[in-house]
Amino acid sequence: MSKISSILVLASAILVGVGLAAAQTPDFRLRPGRVAVGTVYHYLKTNVDGTQPENISLYIANSTRIESFKFHEKGTRAGLVTAEMDWTTFIPAKIESWQVSSKTDRKLFATLTYKPADQSVEVSIPAMKPTSEFARIGLLPFHLYNFDLASLNVSLPHLIDPKRSFTVGIADPTFKPDGPMFAYRGGLTFTFEKDEERNGVKCRRYSAAGDGIGGKGTVWVNKKGGYIEDMEFDVANNPDWKTFKLKLLKKETMTAAGWQQFIASQF
Repeated sequence: MSKISSILVLASAILVGVGLAAAQTPDFRLRPGRVAVGTVYHYLKTNVDGTQPENISLYIANSTRIESFKFHEKGTRAGLVTAEMDWTTFIPAKIESWQVSSKTDRKLFATLTYKPADQSVEVSIPAMKPTSEFARIGLLPFHLYNFDLASLNVSLPHLIDPKRSFTVGIADPTFKPDGPMFAYRGGLTFTFEKDEERNGVKCRRYSAAGDGIGGKGTVWVNKKGGYIEDMEFDVANNPDWKTFKLKLLKKETMTAAGWQQFIASQF
């Protein structure tokens, strides 16, 4: 094969790869300038009626890594969930869930790793089962409702057309003592309804429904920044709650060291 032919074959392969990636994410396109590195979004999670409050702070650690710290102020136990985003497919390609019990004590509780070869995830929760499990993902991009849709939250600034409906896959822990620990649940479709104010700022309001959560909800997305200002669902994302509400309290910028100090300050 000539050098020119080799280059053409390589170019064709690259174009095919790009085409496949585009086909998997027709609603999203990466805009690097909208990855808000160093930003912390401080949310309050409750039931829709405001009961059972929990703090959730979502930190954009770098261009691909997000970290979600779930805590009660001056509590004795908190959770830290980290995710590596794959901006080709707009999915959380690797997730680690840590139990945090003091300023210095962290224990890895669970991991999730996406396997593109067969569009599945490998899930490991040693406290529940000694071996990993695999779950096939039915639709890309996928996100975890139990992860408070954090990976979707950081994907929303990259919507190609914010007023066009889009569907994502939902996969979650089953929270059952028997059977699979983790499963793909189905799709969740977001439909733009109208522009309106929420939290005192201009937002796009979406309805959300589908088998992925087995219920419905409303999501308000900040028009300027593209992040979630508020959302309310009639289905909980954790057995300890009855419904699910996540409201933005404030956002700020932090260095990596500042973020670690913030986590430590809660104990």
